[in-house]
Amino acid sequence: MESKLPTLSRGDIVVRGHRHGVVVTTTESRLFLVPLEWNPFPRHRADVGISTLASQVLYHDAVARCWESHWVRRGGQRFAGRMLPRAMDDILTAIRREALARKSEQMPAGLVKSTLAFGPMMGSRGRRVGAPSLG
Repeated sequence: MESKLPTLSRGDIVVRGHRHGVVVTTTESRLFLVPLEWNPFPRHRADVGISTLASQVLYHDAVARCWESHWVRRGGQRFAGRMLPRAMDDILTAIRREALARKSEQMPAGLVKSTLAFGPMMGSRGRRVGAPSLG
């Protein structure tokens, strides 16, 4: 007798043991999950608050940890709920933004232009006395 794998799709909330996760994409035997945590501290730049984006009250203070996304086997996951499409858009955007940030962090120094207003100034020791204000 063949074991039937659960039918899960993008946006489903799954549970395995005490861990909750959101399904980002599926294959025949694996799921790409973003874990959910409740009130994590400290927050990461790729965390997405689920407060009003989940369709269930249980997930009202959860945070999707988009930087910890990983592949898991499909067989051990149980369906626990469903995310709204707007929440899935936010999660996908956070995953893409985190991937780009990590790529730029691995580049050699000086390759990426500074995003500061005036950039770093070599030899600068702060604001000169008597200089015009920039603000």
